[in-house]
This record gives sequence, structure tokens and C-alpha cells, in this order.
Amino acid sequence: MADTSTESTRVEISKKLVLINSASSLVTRMLSISVLIWLQQYLLKRITPEEYSLLPVLYSVMAFAPLLTFALTAGLGRYIVEAYARHDDKRITQIVSTMFPILCGAGLVFLAVGWTFAWHIDKILNIAPERLWDARIMMALLMFSAAVTLPVSPFGVGFFVRQKFVLQNLIGVGTEVFRLSLLFTLLFGISTRVLWVVTASACAGILGQIINVVISRRLVPTLRFCPSYIHWPIAKELTSFGGWSFVVQFANTIRSSADPIILNRLAGSFDVTCFYLGSLPFRLLQQFHLAARSSLPPVVMGLYAKEEYVRLQSIYLRVGRYSLWTSLFVAVPAIIFSQELMTLYVGSGFVRAGYVMALMLAIFPTSYGNCLLSVIAEAANAVRLLAIRFLLMHSVNLGLTLYLILYWDLGAVGSAMATLSVGIIFQPLLMWPLGWRLTRMKPGRWLRETFLPGCMPALACTAVCLPLKRFLPMSSWSTLPGSVAVGALMYLAVLGAFCLQPTDKNDLSRILKRGRDMCRSLANRDHHI
Repeated sequence: MADTSTESTRVEISKKLVLINSASSLVTRMLSISVLIWLQQYLLKRITPEEYSLLPVLYSVMAFAPLLTFALTAGLGRYIVEAYARHDDKRITQIVSTMFPILCGAGLVFLAVGWTFAWHIDKILNIAPERLWDARIMMALLMFSAAVTLPVSPFGVGFFVRQKFVLQNLIGVGTEVFRLSLLFTLLFGISTRVLWVVTASACAGILGQIINVVISRRLVPTLRFCPSYIHWPIAKELTSFGGWSFVVQFANTIRSSADPIILNRLAGSFDVTCFYLGSLPFRLLQQFHLAARSSLPPVVMGLYAKEEYVRLQSIYLRVGRYSLWTSLFVAVPAIIFSQELMTLYVGSGFVRAGYVMALMLAIFPTSYGNCLLSVIAEAANAVRLLAIRFLLMHSVNLGLTLYLILYWDLGAVGSAMATLSVGIIFQPLLMWPLGWRLTRMKPGRWLRETFLPGCMPALACTAVCLPLKRFLPMSSWSTLPGSVAVGALMYLAVLGAFCLQPTDKNDLSRILKRGRDMCRSLANRDHHI
């Protein structure tokens, strides 16, 4: 029987809930990022660049693999959330029951194709003969993990529907601890090989899938398979939505994953390694912000369903502003001191990775003020408009990358230059206007309340850090942090003095007040003890 409670009790739109969910996602992501930073340095000091390059190349190939079935899964979250908000529990079961057998078949086909690809991987990628079996095993493990994900995906959306991201992140922390324990056991107990990185990740991923499905079905019991509820027109509806989502995902995958594969074929393992290292801060910041925004899609969908455009505009402006502040706070010092940072991190032999890092991070000013666009386009059922723009932008990126590598022999640096060039041209021309259109936003308001205040602290930080780089030596970890700290203080000073909007100040005041109240409560408790 359908739930007869009010809609607001089903899809909760709460700033407090969003903040709690986002904070839990960030804690989980920080654990993973910290280990990843250590792991890259540990591996590069103990294995050759040829062996290390297997990681970015194989992970890049795997980024394309889910595209084969993305059209089948892209609409699950949206349509189940919509049915849940409307108290249509029968439709939820229909969606799950209809898609489960389709996804089971797709998973078996995917596994067969994937293992065939793994066996013949040396015919597609440049793999050193002594690393061939490692590459085959790693690819087979990755394909198996991805294939298992397909049939269980309809049963795992309960966390998304109920906005139980804190619980999901706690499970994520547990599986991450398991992954790290297994990884350290293999690295320190057997040998230092990139094979163990993939082995630990695949095992932890499968364990996490099992736990997620069990708890997700308890959160939303109607996420169940019942043959009598199969309704084939639902499959057509979901795949139609997923078709344009597939184009978006395909275009994004070209941008994020094609470079290591192209470099593997046209440059060499050293350029693959330099690109992977140089783009690591860019990718980590992306993951950090994706984790922070992971709780927003249900909220944005709910606001669109209720046509609450004023609140939607507020979220759009604030998320863009906060994303610029947090990304540029890290990106500006990293760009200015890129050579010094990379030399201290992995040695002067990979100084080319510093140029890649600076070029990749320079994309943030034009992209992160509009970072909520994908979520808004999905909620507004305007994925087609977004897909066409992404496909054009990233196709040009791919062509320019090939040109710079083939004709100018720029290798990893050329890949990064292509990404930056396309980003600073196409984002303002294509993506910003679409964001304004979908949120019914006036461009002038967005520029005043998001872009200008979002970038102003970065300009102040740059004005301080450039002279420090010019006149002070940055040859050790003891001198570099001081210069970065001076730039950070200027960044925060300008942000606090000139960039905070009234809503930001109100939120900050409430946070400080709660912090003071908590401290007083703890002090009183200690006094009584």
C-alpha cells in the first residue's frame, strides 16, 4: 500500500540535512585522498614508470567500460526518487523488477566482453611483455567488479532516495578501511606491485556492494524484484532518458580518461606517468567537491518538482560561490609553486608533471562557478541540451590533444594545454548561459554574487605568492609551507572582508554561535566533574 504521509516527509529539503550529508561525504573522501597521496609517492620510489603507468592506463580504460550499459542505469535514481516523492510504491517495484533481468543479462555480456578484452589487452595497449600478465589480471578484476555492479544497482538507490548519505559514508569508511588493510598486507607482506592496488580495490568494492544492497532494501523495502511487476514500457522510458545521459557521460569520460590512453599509444609510459601525477591534484579536488555536492541531487529534484525557483537560484549561486572559494584556495598556490611542489613530492625527474598540474588547475575559475549545472539539467529533464554542449566541447578537446601530441610532440603537457584551452573558451560560451537559463537567473546577478566574489580572493593570493616565488628559495618542505601560508592568509582576509554575502555571514554567525555554545557546554560539564 502506498504511503499516505505528506510529500514533505518523504523528500526532505533541509539545509541542515544537506550540510550533515556533505560533511560525512567529505570525511570519507579525505581518508581516501590521504592514502592516495601517500601511495603514489610510495610506488614511484619502488617501481619503474613502466609498471606504474599500468594504473592510469587501465583505470582510464575502465572509465569507458560503464558507458556500454550507462543508458540502462542512468535514470534509476531520478525515476525512483520521483515515484517515492509521489508515494507510488508500486511503480518503484515495477522499475526494479523490470530493470533487474535486463541488467543481469547486460552484466553477463559485459563480463564476457571484458574478459576477452583483458586476454588480448596487449593488442590494444602498449604493454611491456614482462607486465602482460599483471595487466591481464588487473583488467580482469576490474571488469568483474564492474559487471557485478550492474544487476545490483536498482537495489542500492535507497540511500539516495532517503538521503541517508551519512549511513552510506559510514559503510564507505568501513570498506575503505578493509581496502587499506588488504592493500597494506599485500604491499608489505608480499611485494610492492601495482597489481595489489587493483586487487584490494576490487575486493573492497564487491564487499561494499553487498552491504549497500542489504541496507538499502531495508531503507526502501519496495526496492524488490517481483516477476509479476515487470512492466516493459518502463524500460523504454528509462533508456530514453538514459540515452542523453549516456552522451553526457561519454563526453565527460573522453575529457577525463582519454589522455592516458592517447599518451600510451602516441607518447610513452613516462608521459603517462607525468600526466597522471600532474592531474592528480585536479582529480582529487574534483572528487572532494563531488563528495561535498553528493547530497544535493535529491534536493534540487524536489525544488524543481515544486517549481521553487527562488530557492533553486539561491542554491545555484551559493554552491558556485563556495566551490570557487574552496577550489581556488588550493589551486592558486599549487599553480604558482607547481614546479617546487612536484620536485619535492616525487623528485626532479618528474618536473614535467608540475607544468601539467598548473595547466589543469587553471581550469577551475571558469568551470566551478557553474558546477551545479549537471544536477540542475537532470532535474529539469534538460539532459539533451547539456549533452550536445558536452559532446561538442570534449570532441574539440580530443582533436586538439591529438594535434598537440602528434604535430608538436608536447606529450603530457600538450594534453593539459588542450584541456585548459577548451575549458576557458567553451565554459563561458556554452555552459554558463545554459545554467542561467535553467535556473531563470539573470547573468548580471550570477556575475555579482558568484563569479566575482568567488575569484577575488584568488587574485589577492596571486599578488602575494608571485613575489614570494620570485625572491625566496623554495628548495625544501621547511620553506615552501611558509610562503603558501602567507598567500592563504591574504586569501582568507580578502574573502572575509569583501566577498561574503549576507547569507554567508548569517550562516557563519550561526556556526560560530553553535561552536561557542558547545565549548561552554563542555566547560560546564568539566567544571561539574
